[in-house]
Amino acid sequence: MIDSRHLPADKAPASERSDTTQKKTFCCICEASCGLTATVRDDRVISLAPDPDHPSSRGFACSKGVQFHEVLADPDRVVHPMQRMPDGSFVPRTWDQALDDIGARLRAIRDRHGAQSIGVSYGNPVAWNFNGSTAIAGLAEVLGTKHRFSSASVDVNNYFAAADMLYGSTMVNPLPDYAHTDFALLVGTNPVVSKGSLVTTGRIRDTLVDIPRRGGRVIVLDPRRTETARLFEHVPIRPNADPWLLGAMLRVLFDEDLVDEAAIARQTVGIDGLRTLAQSFDVDRAARESGVPVATIESLARDLAAARRASVHGRCGASLGQFSTLTKFLLDALAIVTGNLDRRGGMVFGDPMVDLDGIGAKSGAFGRNRWHTRVHGIGEVNGTAPLACLAEEITTPGEGRLRALIGLSSNIVTSSPGSARTAAALDQLDLMVWLDPYVTETSRHAHWILPPALWLEREGMPIFTQGQSLIPNAQWVGPVVAPRGEARSDAWIVDQIARRLGILPLAVPGGQLLAKLGLRIQPHTVIDLTMRIGKYGDWFGLRPKGLSRKKLMAIQGAVKLADDCAVGVLDKKIFHPDHRVHLDQPDMKTETERLVASTDDALYPMRLFSVRTLRSHNTWLHNVPRLMTGGERECHAIMSRSDAAAAGVYDRDSLTITSQWGEITVPVVVSNEVMDGTVGLTHGFGHAGGWRRAVAAGGANYNVLTPDDPRYIDQPSGNAFLNGIPVRVENASVR
Repeated sequence: MIDSRHLPADKAPASERSDTTQKKTFCCICEASCGLTATVRDDRVISLAPDPDHPSSRGFACSKGVQFHEVLADPDRVVHPMQRMPDGSFVPRTWDQALDDIGARLRAIRDRHGAQSIGVSYGNPVAWNFNGSTAIAGLAEVLGTKHRFSSASVDVNNYFAAADMLYGSTMVNPLPDYAHTDFALLVGTNPVVSKGSLVTTGRIRDTLVDIPRRGGRVIVLDPRRTETARLFEHVPIRPNADPWLLGAMLRVLFDEDLVDEAAIARQTVGIDGLRTLAQSFDVDRAARESGVPVATIESLARDLAAARRASVHGRCGASLGQFSTLTKFLLDALAIVTGNLDRRGGMVFGDPMVDLDGIGAKSGAFGRNRWHTRVHGIGEVNGTAPLACLAEEITTPGEGRLRALIGLSSNIVTSSPGSARTAAALDQLDLMVWLDPYVTETSRHAHWILPPALWLEREGMPIFTQGQSLIPNAQWVGPVVAPRGEARSDAWIVDQIARRLGILPLAVPGGQLLAKLGLRIQPHTVIDLTMRIGKYGDWFGLRPKGLSRKKLMAIQGAVKLADDCAVGVLDKKIFHPDHRVHLDQPDMKTETERLVASTDDALYPMRLFSVRTLRSHNTWLHNVPRLMTGGERECHAIMSRSDAAAAGVYDRDSLTITSQWGEITVPVVVSNEVMDGTVGLTHGFGHAGGWRRAVAAGGANYNVLTPDDPRYIDQPSGNAFLNGIPVRVENASVR
């Protein structure tokens, strides 16, 4: 081995050259938000590595995070404003040309059709982009439009709706305290791959593995023997049947008097209503619907009740079903009635540096059903409408019709339900403006593509995930490098568009007046102010050890706030006037009745569910060379051996999958890792546009098969129905 200290300076490894610097940051790809150290040379990120000092991730980062600098340097990346020509091609323009044209067209649309005809759409990367998310949401609020669409309606709106019912605020989310639990029930979640979703704990695989090492149990409910299920006790369950199983478990707890009456009396109201709801779940039918035997259902309920400390958590597999708010409600109810809410080793509450749940509840910034969509009358959640309603809001004539759409970090053609209708509807817009680093299958429909700075090129603070961390910590970092080309921060772009409309894209008191006087409040000012007057703030110097944006940016790393989330804080986390958890919910009674009345369609006897692979995240990393190698990066279906034999297909054959809403053909992998009667499908494929590696990957779009019909979405939250889709399968070569 050669010691690099003896090499000439120009031959030494880049990380050791005198003109090379290192900067602390954090990953903005997924909810784990792992700490990273960037090695920078000549204002270029040449490598990313895990930060061993980060209090949450503790020196861990996955293959996705450490490859993100390749996105910055990607030759396919959009780095200039691009205008679409009549032939569909794009040509570069100056910022003034782009913004002036956009401004003039938006003013004309507003003057003729009203501000309510202008809409916005934003995807899940805004959860790590506080400037962009604050600006785009603020623009919609100031315009007064109901056309506000976000990825939350294909992901977590059910969490928000259930939280509003139970805890009085959409932003309250109890977290499974994995580091101290004795019994962890995981429903439709694969944290070994996803690294945790709506719960942030560094090295989550190691944390989970430690549970059985200290004598506890981890039970994974999933139709597939996932990477997580292989490590623990796996109980196969039919997709979209989670509420049946959870409701039956709740009934067993009540029928066998296994609930914690003292905790229920201390923490809740409405237990009689929940008890009545549980009686709606027939255990025998739950076994038939879920594929989980009665004996197993009863054992799960008894073991949950008997555990000294138990946690119950579900994610995308449970959050994307047709009855997903009911599913989330039942998940929380199981923890509550067994005395595991606000309990060490049970379900605990986050301790964020910026208290979004308290701010939202007290200010009215967050909520649900405060207004309803124009066409279908679906209630909003946290100020946004379901993406399942987008196409008809564009295509349905009448006052308030959506005519102009501004998008940020959003690939709705691939990631939204009913993607074929979405793509066709976008072409009917009078103006479409997309902030996107690529020409994607969505942005290629836009009249203008504007180049945003990416997360290593802009200021960052994990606005959403900082409230989900099991080890409370604070972090606010500056840009690692300057934006490439003419890319600009999303907040700057939105503000420039807003200027041309004569408004400030922030709904703060006095903001519009100050803007007219030439004083434009910035998103970071609002967030910093909120933090500084909060629990961990410096109170503008009155609390010298407190936090501020300036202090955190000077540190360029994460600050540990506590070893664990606190317990005994229920009265501070419940925002109902009586500070009790409300268990008797009429909406859940209605949803249970809808569930009980549902029947299977004999034309579509199998259930489709999505599969996420380790080196993929939704759609936006499919142009990174090192993440697109190996067999796992190929779009494919997965079926059991018996189902494959019944369909007449063999491993690597072409399989046609048909739902009520569409049809695709993909290669099939035959494996006993999935239960009979189900078919898994990798998602995020079927690309088009100018990101060449992603397009070359081929494959089919999962969302061709999913419904955007509001009759099929989750009713209380508007969340899309994406998992458990009824389908039939056939050998493509013999149709």
